[in-house]
Amino acid sequence: MPRRRRAGVLAGLLVVVVAGCSGGGSGGGHVTPSGTASATAPVTYRTPPATLPAIPVPLTTQPPPWLPPAAINNGADSAAYVAAAGFSSAAEMLQVHYHAHLDIEVDGKAVTVQPFLGWVVKGQSATGLAPLHTHDGSGIIHIENSVPATFVLGQFFVEWGVKFTPTCLGPYCTGHGKQLAVFVNGKPYTGDPTRLVLAAHQEIAVEYGATGHLPTPPSSYAFPSGL
Repeated sequence: MPRRRRAGVLAGLLVVVVAGCSGGGSGGGHVTPSGTASATAPVTYRTPPATLPAIPVPLTTQPPPWLPPAAINNGADSAAYVAAAGFSSAAEMLQVHYHAHLDIEVDGKAVTVQPFLGWVVKGQSATGLAPLHTHDGSGIIHIENSVPATFVLGQFFVEWGVKFTPTCLGPYCTGHGKQLAVFVNGKPYTGDPTRLVLAAHQEIAVEYGATGHLPTPPSSYAFPSGL
């Protein structure tokens, strides 16, 4: 079931408090959402739910661009998508803090990994962040939690509201001369990609295109200093 896509508060999400930087360059800003001072701490997250999404939410099967839930209908459903990924949200938890990078290509064209994924929004204010989130369109996934935990790629796509299975990415499915493949640090990933465990400085490439003719995936990503 495709979600209705209407840009809303993407620019308004910049109404946040910048609380310093853990590293320079793209994706390095440490941002605290406004309005979280009185928020209760989230339930400690440790493992992904057995089934994704954890609660029913519509996942788009429309072509990109795939806007973040925080930018649709004034972010009205953003909390539901975070919950569907198995998370609660509050201010950033930096006791555990690392980063992975995601590239997506469809028929040789890059798909932007949107900023503000994993953000919970009310009106034009960001009120919380999930442990998995983005700050910009660089493809850097911020992985932040209060304790060591397991995070999987499928949770990230649920937060995004995009259908992702071993055979489909949004509307793009295997068959009829097309294939969907996932690579980690340049090597094929042969397991269920929705259960791919995220790790520090991992380069993940999700590629869809003509069978046997996918682009050569990147083997690494040049993370900005400090990330």
